Amino acid sequence: MVHRKRITILTLVLAFVLFFIGCSTFDGLQIREEGVKAYRQSLAEKTEIILADNQSFGLEDCIQIALQNNLTIRAAEIQARISKLERKVAFSRFLPTVNINYNYTRWDSQPKIRFGADALAMHDQRIRDVTWQIQTSIFEPSTWFIYSMHQRGEEIAELVTEYTMQIMVLRVTVMYFHCLTLQEVEKALESQLAAAAALEKEVQAFYEEGLASQWQVKQAQVLVLGRRTGLHRTENALSQAKADLLTAMGLSPFADISLSIETPLKAPEEALEVLVIEALLSHPQLKIADRDIAIEEEKVKVAIAGFLPRLVGFANRTHSSDSFMVYPNYWTYGLMGTVSLFNGFANINEYKAAKERQKEAFIQREEASATLMLEVVKAYLNLENAREEMALANKSFDMVSAHFAEVEQQWQEGLVNYSELVSTLAKKDEAQMSVMGARFQFQVSTATLFNVMGKTDIESREQKHED
Repeated sequence: MVHRKRITILTLVLAFVLFFIGCSTFDGLQIREEGVKAYRQSLAEKTEIILADNQSFGLEDCIQIALQNNLTIRAAEIQARISKLERKVAFSRFLPTVNINYNYTRWDSQPKIRFGADALAMHDQRIRDVTWQIQTSIFEPSTWFIYSMHQRGEEIAELVTEYTMQIMVLRVTVMYFHCLTLQEVEKALESQLAAAAALEKEVQAFYEEGLASQWQVKQAQVLVLGRRTGLHRTENALSQAKADLLTAMGLSPFADISLSIETPLKAPEEALEVLVIEALLSHPQLKIADRDIAIEEEKVKVAIAGFLPRLVGFANRTHSSDSFMVYPNYWTYGLMGTVSLFNGFANINEYKAAKERQKEAFIQREEASATLMLEVVKAYLNLENAREEMALANKSFDMVSAHFAEVEQQWQEGLVNYSELVSTLAKKDEAQMSVMGARFQFQVSTATLFNVMGKTDIESREQKHED
């Protein structure tokens, strides 16, 4: 026993030394620097490969890349796999457990006992024991309920992944059309800047001929500076919007991306009441709420099972190298049972608490349903507003286009000056920007309505990616 104690102490000392050496050699700054370098390099390489595939990216291209690379989606997918593994771990409670124990003991002197004038050995100086332990649950009702809870948890994790993907599709859609809107604003501001520059030249010519005052020249210069400042501000906003879009796509925000105009979304034509019903049936949040209620029901059953006995059977097979034993190999069998007689009313209060949590889950689902109905109503009304704004923008563009055609004809006949022509062209460009902006907002409103309904198409996009 003394020798065995020395080995144990030596093992503990060695483990402490190794642990101390491992802690003392940790260099956080070096690890962070290496991590930053590796992350930036891998992100840059991935960005270069993906952006090199296309010259210009449409909405579907951006969504596909985001579904494949976005870190939030990847984390949700990992959590879903973890939930699946936890369910498998819970299933293992139905199966028997088998363990093997090995024990080696050495005494510095063989233990003996006095027997008269002699000393008799008690056992060998070295003993090796090998024990196989088999244990299985015979009656434990809570095991079934816990396994059912993990099944619902796995389903919730899958629904969370689906909803995360739907949210990411909406985010990418909003960012994509925000970038396109800023691009149209940039074009309109460039046209307005050209008109202001033409006006400045004309006023400067009038000033040189004595037909305009100096403050009018400065006013024209301020107008040009204001248009140029607005253009630069829009260019910076567009760069920031593209960086946001690239980050959502899981790419480097320092890259540049060229976007092509796509408006693929078609608004639903059903009545508002039908859309609300579809949302209540399809939205992942309510499906998750259903499974939360199911989990709370299982917890009530687990609390009830706390009043029932638990039976466990076991069998052990032991082999010993001790030559003094008559039967060095033997089996032991047994049955263990446990029942709670009194634990300070803990099991009773746990049951009551489980019933209250079940009621709370019902209320939370009703609250989520009411909130969802309100969101569908808001999204539907916003879509109707976007539809009307788009019709108004198209009508205004038709009017401005007709005005520009008239002014252009007058300019060719020498009836108006060049600055008035350019100013009218700038108004036409601004009207064109409003048309595109209204069209993009209609697409965003449509995507938002589909999202609050839980109808964002994910399955077909995943199928495209697999193909």
